[in-house]
Amino acid sequence: MAEDAQPPMSVLFDLWLVNHLLSAALDEVLTETSGLNGEEFGFYSLLRRFGPVPASQISRWTAMRPTTLSALVRRLQQRGHVEQRPHPADGRSRLLALTPAGEQVHAVTAEAFFAATRPLAAALGADESRQRASLQRLDAALRQVGGLDPRPYSVAAGEPVACGPATGERQLAYAGRPLSPAEEDSVRAYLDFIRDRSDQGAAR
Repeated sequence: MAEDAQPPMSVLFDLWLVNHLLSAALDEVLTETSGLNGEEFGFYSLLRRFGPVPASQISRWTAMRPTTLSALVRRLQQRGHVEQRPHPADGRSRLLALTPAGEQVHAVTAEAFFAATRPLAAALGADESRQRASLQRLDAALRQVGGLDPRPYSVAAGEPVACGPATGERQLAYAGRPLSPAEEDSVRAYLDFIRDRSDQGAAR
């Protein structure tokens, strides 16, 4: 190896760079809007979409350490944005949920979040859905290596991309396990078949 040759950077370093780029951009926008930083907004989003949920499940989705999660929950409880509810099926467990005040703050912050992400969506253009599908495969690999639960949602390569809290467009949601590349190709082919049939019917 030449003296000045450097080993290639890893995919984990790629993610480290992207994470810091996102954190810096989102923290600045969101903090000015509601006082939430990017980490807190993500947590509010998780609870609003998939809560109420046990703290242990959040750890299995996010890899957050229990001590880190407990400190975050205490801080948000002090704000009156998060509450713990009895688990209907397990008296020893508690469920984490947003309070009405927390949901309101999240809704306000979401407007600023989607406004801030529009330039990125425009820069990615038609490639955004494919990029998300690639990130999903990377996410699945990281979860497999870390022994974590699958993410609580998935995206297909051709899935429409939301541009706001409520776009008014019909979107196809899928909550099962992540699809393999071959399965994604099959889904896209079937969607194209359905669209072709719809177009032929409208032309008659």
